[in-house]
Amino acid sequence: MVALKFGDTLTVRITDSGEDTLVCSNPEVPVGSDNLVLKAAKAFRARLDRTVYFEFKLEKRIPMGAGFGGGSGNAVAALSGMNQLLGSPLKKETLYELAADLGSDCSFFIEATPAWTFGRGEQIEPLDAASCKQLSGIPVVLFKPNFGVNTAWAYKCLAADAPENYLPDPVETSHLEESIKAGALNVVLNNSFETPVGKKYVALPTLLDQLRTSGVVCMMSGSGSGCFALPGYGDVSLRKIKEMVANAWGEEVFWVETSIC
Repeated sequence: MVALKFGDTLTVRITDSGEDTLVCSNPEVPVGSDNLVLKAAKAFRARLDRTVYFEFKLEKRIPMGAGFGGGSGNAVAALSGMNQLLGSPLKKETLYELAADLGSDCSFFIEATPAWTFGRGEQIEPLDAASCKQLSGIPVVLFKPNFGVNTAWAYKCLAADAPENYLPDPVETSHLEESIKAGALNVVLNNSFETPVGKKYVALPTLLDQLRTSGVVCMMSGSGSGCFALPGYGDVSLRKIKEMVANAWGEEVFWVETSIC
């Protein structure tokens, strides 16, 4: 997992209202008790010796149902923000525990430096400094159609086809380590979700196949429906990639040019 120089902005303040509140710039984002930000606030308060409440303002840029980790990142930003506001009463180890309970990929966002993740995603193994330096600044293009993919459904489909979709962890990790050192991420990038998710959402594999045939290094992100491309690994221009994406998914497609932190 890697973090990108693109994301949401979460503002955290202490409030004396007696309850946690969340407002969001995107009216489609649920702001009730099921939102991970408010779940993070409840979990954080349960670990404290005091009763304190928070108000959150979320400027939403990361689309929902994209597999870009937006909800998880926001939850951990809430944990970090609340902890800082109160003078860091909780140690980093405790924040890791709270993050792991909130969601499978939340733990990564405590440090948000390039890392291998194992288990449910709660086991974090940071990459060595040389690999982090190698990855830093690599251009990434994010794009997403006008539909999302339900994460729970995607995992259910993936599990139904196990173990055919999986390579053993040591094999996968070894391939990736070698490719990073060689500067050849395009050789081994693979997402097991693409096959089961693509059976229902045919627009995803159709476009990715077109891009790959043209020499674009690309992949679905997480459980989808968001995808990404690495334009630095091919001869296809950003303009051409964007044109192909728009032709396949329409002019209103989500599109962001960024890079790895």
